[in-house]
Amino acid sequence: MTRNKYDVIIIGAGASGIMAAASALKDNKTVLVIDNQDTPLRKVKISGGGRCNFTNLDMSADHYISENPHFVKSALKQFDVSDFLQEMDKNNIQYHERKLGQIFCKNSATDIIDYLLDQSKGADFSFTTDITSLKKNNNIFEIKTNSGSFNSASVIISTGGISFPNLGVSNFAVETAKNFGLNVIDFTPALVPLRLENPYTELAGTAFPCKTSIGKKFFYDNLLFTHNGLSGPAILKVSSYWRKGDTVGIDLLPNMNIKQIIDQEKTSNIKQRIHSFLKNYFTAKVANWILYETDIDNINIQGLSNNQIDLLHNFIHFFTVKPVGDMGYDMAEICRGGVDTKELSSKTFEANKVPGLYFIGEAIDIAGNLGGYNIWFAFASGFIAGKCQSNNKS
Repeated sequence: MTRNKYDVIIIGAGASGIMAAASALKDNKTVLVIDNQDTPLRKVKISGGGRCNFTNLDMSADHYISENPHFVKSALKQFDVSDFLQEMDKNNIQYHERKLGQIFCKNSATDIIDYLLDQSKGADFSFTTDITSLKKNNNIFEIKTNSGSFNSASVIISTGGISFPNLGVSNFAVETAKNFGLNVIDFTPALVPLRLENPYTELAGTAFPCKTSIGKKFFYDNLLFTHNGLSGPAILKVSSYWRKGDTVGIDLLPNMNIKQIIDQEKTSNIKQRIHSFLKNYFTAKVANWILYETDIDNINIQGLSNNQIDLLHNFIHFFTVKPVGDMGYDMAEICRGGVDTKELSSKTFEANKVPGLYFIGEAIDIAGNLGGYNIWFAFASGFIAGKCQSNNKS
């Protein structure tokens, strides 16, 4: 790195920042990427259990949460899933579909990382670099760092939220937005396990498929009991909508009706005990727990009263919990909140009040559901912001 003047400076070397660099380079822009850590794409490397769930075949604005829910629609129209998958095919990057339309790298996240780094060749990088000031004077942005001072016609901020603090995250995006007079929405953990005041510790480590619900939102996926409360994809998804005081509904046996099944069993298998019956659908531990919570002895299924059948039905299909909190940013996969999208152009991600200043990725108030939506929005917003640099020349 021998220069200090660029067409565009990108702050943050995550998925959105590196994609922005690759996109800007296609128009022959001079690009500098600054990051406070020593390696790029750290979150991508660990995502999807190391295989990077980078998109979803069911891509729509319905899978995103924001105070401004329509904002994301433009980005999704400009960056098409099928086009990107064709790009993966062209570059011999193998991927496969898992449940619910989720697309993962077949081998490892390294495939996507190598692709992005190859696409961003030509950019300069300044790692382990802390920014001490960012100002705009006479239409030029001036950035001072511990590695020197740099100028550019535009700046793209892609520093993300504050989940995964061990990855070197910071409040840089929202603090910069505030300094330029932009409104921000406070960060809160999302896609995060929930804490219970009296967790079911006897079931810790037990997982099974269920349906979770909060308000009008519901999700079918696996639930996991923990020593602190509840986790698993079904809970992580619902957590993004949860606020303190809310009740979470859980159907332990979705797509079945336990009352109807018991009525059938009472005539065809009269000697079967209720615990053995429940083991047809749950583990022995969960069966024990259900009987304990409903105060039903392990009697023959024939001996169940109508009231006991109603108790089982309501507990299994309408079980509810009222979490006392979440497990915080250390356990959260993403954050809700960030730069208020009402301050940004939905077509370019440029700040309406500050020409040349862009915010992308998790730095802004767009939070995706579990299933590849967050990395996809990072890619989409980075691609669009980088592409928009054609009119900026320092």
